[in-house]
Amino acid sequence: MVRVGVIGLGAIGREHLEIYREIPGVEVTAVADFAKNVADEIAAEIGAQSFGSTAELLEAGVVDAVTLSTPDHLHHDDAVRILEAGVHLLLEKPIATTVEESDDLVRVAEASGLVAMPGHTLRFANQYLTAKNLVASGSVGSVIHGNVRRNNKVSVARRVNGRTSVTFFLGIHDIDALTWIAGERVVAVQAFESEQRTPDGGQAVAITANLRLAGGGVVSLEAAWGLPDTYPTDIDARLRLVGDKGEVRIDIHDFGMSAFSETLSYPVPAAGPIYGGPQGMLYEELNAFLRAVRGEIEVPITMREAADAVRVATTIDRAIASGQTETVDYR
Repeated sequence: MVRVGVIGLGAIGREHLEIYREIPGVEVTAVADFAKNVADEIAAEIGAQSFGSTAELLEAGVVDAVTLSTPDHLHHDDAVRILEAGVHLLLEKPIATTVEESDDLVRVAEASGLVAMPGHTLRFANQYLTAKNLVASGSVGSVIHGNVRRNNKVSVARRVNGRTSVTFFLGIHDIDALTWIAGERVVAVQAFESEQRTPDGGQAVAITANLRLAGGGVVSLEAAWGLPDTYPTDIDARLRLVGDKGEVRIDIHDFGMSAFSETLSYPVPAAGPIYGGPQGMLYEELNAFLRAVRGEIEVPITMREAADAVRVATTIDRAIASGQTETVDYR
């Protein structure tokens, strides 16, 4: 039995919590949130202990592993506390918002001997894993060009309320997926952001970036959270990579499904339960984390890979600010 805690009880933390509760061999023993009343309410519902901070939860000694899903800029200090306490860690992406903090997390994680797994969920989606395997098999050949995009509704930007940039909130998914699938690092970046701002006034609604891969190919990246709230799906994400032997495409705009009642919608059946049990890429991610904790598999994604994604994201934002082609520094 693995004793699990969830720290940070926003939308994603609650999703983790519900999935953990359905996985055999797991006991959710603790929850924590800065809003202690929220943690108290959830803990009472599920029969767990409630805490107002990571430090308090760790001091209680009631967990073997935790999900940390607090705001991005707060990840570093709590992640270090968790690993230094000897607790396995699933850390939501991005693992940090600066190169320095992400590199330090790599150092701490590698020295700990514990499972420290970044939550890059696309690595656990069938379409993206199939694309990875196709490129790795050589059937697509060397990547020459392509594009990746991820669009959200404006309500998502409203909920984030300026806490992070669209590069880090949305682009980080596709930065990691691209480099993982292509098997190549991004080495240089050109980028622009829109003049239109999010409802809080502090962030660009959209960014575009041209990414040069180490093998010489070029891929464009688009990340935006400006779709109207009446848009028929919550997420519009696509990937296309063209090689010298073929191409691979992913389109989760509608998953080949539409519905109409009062409005047209494209439901994305990515995580709904099947016959009472969880499924989907987030379930696969959490289950892989637990299997790694039990020693059944190697960690599917390393903190170093997640730190490299942070490097590219910070380079994109730097290129936006400078208006110049910026090199990604992997030193």
